[in-house]
Amino acid sequence: MTIYLDFDGTVVEHQYPAIGAENPHAIRVIRALQNIGHAIILNTFRADLNDGSLEEALAFLHDPAHGLDTISKSTAKKIHPGPFDLTESLRFDKLYIDDIAEGIPLIPNRMMANGFMVDWLAVEHALIQVGIL
Repeated sequence: MTIYLDFDGTVVEHQYPAIGAENPHAIRVIRALQNIGHAIILNTFRADLNDGSLEEALAFLHDPAHGLDTISKSTAKKIHPGPFDLTESLRFDKLYIDDIAEGIPLIPNRMMANGFMVDWLAVEHALIQVGIL
């Protein structure tokens, strides 16, 4: 499956232009997805900005401490994510993990009073239930 992975609010907490703190469980679940052969493509608004922030996001993901396979592909521009609908994801072999995807489980962002970020424990559970993970 091809997984389009957002960055801010998904892998890390919102703090653009800085790199926010790692979203709990994000790296572990991404690593598990890679380990079973899913292709990960970074799909972030940072690609639209041409300000070096995309490269910073890729460098964060490539940090050897994370133990991820290299994520070197990114969309040229942010693709608006489809809904978090795992039945459709299985049908089309494509999944968006993005804090703005309709229906994706969210938790409060610890750094923003009114912000939210992806709930990776709930996402992991849903992916296991349908056999994606």
